[in-house]
Amino acid sequence: MSEKNTFFVTTPIYYTNGIPHIGHSYSSLIADSIARFQKVSGKRVKFSTGVDENSQKIVESAEKDGKEIWAYLDEMAAKHKEVWDGLGIQYTDFIRTTEPRHHELVREVLQKSFDAWDIYQGEYEGKYCVGCEAFKKDDDLIERDGVLVCPDHLKAPDLIKEKNYFFKLSKYQQQLEDFYAKNPEFVMPQDRFNEVIAFTKRGLEDFSVSRETNKFGIKLPFDESQVSYVWYDALFNYITVCQNGDEDFWPADLHVVWKDIIRFHAIYWPAMLMSAWYDLPENILTTWFFTVDGQKISKSLGNAIDPVEFSETYSKEMLTLYLLSTFNIGQDGDFDQKQAILTYNSKLANNFGNLVNRVVVLALKLTEKSGILDTGLHNTQVEAEWYAAPDMWNADEQVNRETLNLSSTWMASYAHMVKLRMNEYNLKSALDTSFAFLDMLNKFADEKEPWKMIKEDEEGTREVLYTLAEWLRQVGLSLYAFFPEKMSELFIKLGLEDYNELLLSGKLAFLQEKQEIFKITQKWEALFQRLEIN
Repeated sequence: MSEKNTFFVTTPIYYTNGIPHIGHSYSSLIADSIARFQKVSGKRVKFSTGVDENSQKIVESAEKDGKEIWAYLDEMAAKHKEVWDGLGIQYTDFIRTTEPRHHELVREVLQKSFDAWDIYQGEYEGKYCVGCEAFKKDDDLIERDGVLVCPDHLKAPDLIKEKNYFFKLSKYQQQLEDFYAKNPEFVMPQDRFNEVIAFTKRGLEDFSVSRETNKFGIKLPFDESQVSYVWYDALFNYITVCQNGDEDFWPADLHVVWKDIIRFHAIYWPAMLMSAWYDLPENILTTWFFTVDGQKISKSLGNAIDPVEFSETYSKEMLTLYLLSTFNIGQDGDFDQKQAILTYNSKLANNFGNLVNRVVVLALKLTEKSGILDTGLHNTQVEAEWYAAPDMWNADEQVNRETLNLSSTWMASYAHMVKLRMNEYNLKSALDTSFAFLDMLNKFADEKEPWKMIKEDEEGTREVLYTLAEWLRQVGLSLYAFFPEKMSELFIKLGLEDYNELLLSGKLAFLQEKQEIFKITQKWEALFQRLEIN
C-alpha cells in the first residue's frame, strides 16, 4: 500500500433507477470504515461515491415513472444522498455523471485516445443487455425456455447493429499482462484476480465506446452524432473528482467494486488510463453478493431491505458489525436478520457493553472512597489466559498465563495487528482481533472478580479496574473506524475528553501511546442495548 500522505477510496457509482438497499450499503460501509481508519491515522482522505446517470436504463426508468428526465435524476440523486447521510457515511465527494465538470473531463480523455489512434470507427453487431449496460457473448448468457437470457436480469438482450467507435483494447494486452505480473495484489481477493488474468490471457477484443442510437449522454468530441458508451463515461468519475486542486489524490489507493463489474475495472479501466496517460489505481477490492434469508434480493420478492430503516429499527452498529464481521470480503453471504441480532447481542451488548458497565459501576464505588483511576497504575502487572486466535499474532506466539505488563510491547502488538489488518483491507480479521481481545478481557475480569475483591482489597481492585479501563480504551481506539458514535460514547463514559476531535485530526497513534487518567463520574446508559428477537 502507498506511503503517501493522501488516501483516496471510492465506491461504485450507483445506478439511479432504484434506491440503495442493504447490498449497496455493504460496499459503502467497507469504504467508509477504511476511509475513517486512514483519516484517524493521519492521512488526508478523499472518499468518493455518487450516481451513474448517463445510461439508457435511466431514461427508461424516468419514462416508466412518467417524469421528465432531469426531474427524475434530481429526485433520485437526492434519495441516494439521504441513504448515505442516514447511515452516517462520511464521503467527501458525491459525483453525478451529468455534471458539466464530468462531461468536460470525459470529452477531454476521449479526444486524447482518439488522437493517439486508440479509438477508431467501425460497425458493431451484438447482443446488448440494457440492465447491465453491456454487450454480451453467448457464453455470458443462460438458456431459459429455449431462449438465451442475461443471468442477472433474465431477459433476452437486444440485438443491435450500428456504427460505433471502438477502443483498441487489444493493443494493451501485453501491457496489462505485464502490469498484473508486477502488481500481484492489484485485485483482491486473489481468486477474483486469477479470473481477470485468465480472461485477459484468452485474448482481448476491442470494445465499443459509443452508441449511435442513444441520445442521452456525453457527446463524442470528434463526432457529436454519437454519445459515449456508459462504461467509458462512468469509470472516469474517479478522475473527475480529482480535479481543481485535488490532483495529488490520484492514483486512487482503493476502488471498492462488486464482482459483476470487476472486468470493467480491472481490464478496461487500466487500458483506458494507459491510453490517456494516467497512473493506474493501486488496488481493487472486490465484493460479492448477498441474499436475504436465503433469497436473492429483488423488488418482486419485497426483500430489498432499506439500510436506513433497518438501522433505525435496530442499530447502525448491528448492520455494520454483521456485514463486516460475518463474511470475508469477496465471499457471497446471506443476510440472516435473526443471526444479525444474535451476533450483535453476543459481541457488542454482552461481551463489550457489559464489561464497560462493570468497570464504570465499580469505579464509581471506589471513587466515593478514594479518588480516580490514574496513571500511577500504568505498570500494573496482571495475569491472563490467552489463546492464540487464528488471526491474532503468530500461531506459535501463544501466551499461557504469562505475566503481562501494560507498558510492554505485547500491549502495542494488539494495536499493531489491527493496523496491519486494516491496511490489508481485511476488515473481518481486524474486527475478529478486537473481539478476541475482548474475550480475553472478560476472562481476566471473571478470574479477578473485582466485584468481590472490592470488599476486602480496595487497592487491588483499583489496579484491576485500571487495567480493564486501559484495555477498553485501546479497544475503543481500534474499533472507532467501525463504530465512531459508540466509541466516542465509550471515551466519555471513561472520563476521557476531546477524543473524537483528536481522532478526527489524525491522532490515533498519539492516543494509543498516551497514558491516561480515567475520571469516571457517572453511570450513564448502557453502551449497547440488548435487542430482542421478534
